[in-house]
Amino acid sequence: MPGEISHEIGRAYVFVLCGCLQRAVKDFTPLFDVYSAPEKLSFKGLSGSDYSFDLSGHIHATEVFIESKGYKDGNSLLDAYREFLAKAYCTTVQFSRHQRDQFWFATNVPFGTSIGRKLVDSQFVSDSLRSSKSPGAAAILGDAAIDDGHVRSLASRLAIGIFTDSFIKVMGTLYRFRPGDNLWNATKLLHGGRMPVSHYDSVVEQVVRMNNLRDPNHIRSGQRLHLPWYGISDFGLES
Repeated sequence: MPGEISHEIGRAYVFVLCGCLQRAVKDFTPLFDVYSAPEKLSFKGLSGSDYSFDLSGHIHATEVFIESKGYKDGNSLLDAYREFLAKAYCTTVQFSRHQRDQFWFATNVPFGTSIGRKLVDSQFVSDSLRSSKSPGAAAILGDAAIDDGHVRSLASRLAIGIFTDSFIKVMGTLYRFRPGDNLWNATKLLHGGRMPVSHYDSVVEQVVRMNNLRDPNHIRSGQRLHLPWYGISDFGLES
């Protein structure tokens, strides 16, 4: 999709934006990501085509499905959001256990600025699933009829989080260490597969200071740490 970044950087943004959500939303806990547990996040659309979300989690005993989009600019992001709405609609319509779940769209680029808060309005959702649907949404929905009651219910359970790169650099992100992870490879993961600074020792010093760590070489699996984020320069953004 035009404007979307490479696979490795896209993967980095899934974890970066997940960490931003954990820092910003009290009581939100991530459960699965599409890279380690695709079967937990994959569904069939009303057309029979496959689709998936990037992340899932829970908040206050409610399940949350999350689409994470790292983009260079917002030119094609509105179409990606409409596709996300189609995914959310299909999930809540086809599976009774998901009829009360929340659906979040997290990105690093502002979009739909002429629409504003109406992005989560039931009328906008209805239009996006009907006359204004994107090609991606059309592939998921097919010719299925859209139920207004389900649309109104879905609209009340949508949320959009926009964390710009400049803001993430200030706030940092949260990362849950998995088996086999260490600070070196976690830092590279969050920066698209590359070490973001020339002196790794400066990263270690900052992580120790941010988390009051005694020994950065002994991080437990499952441990969550506040990590610095330096931006990704590979696709033309500031480093």
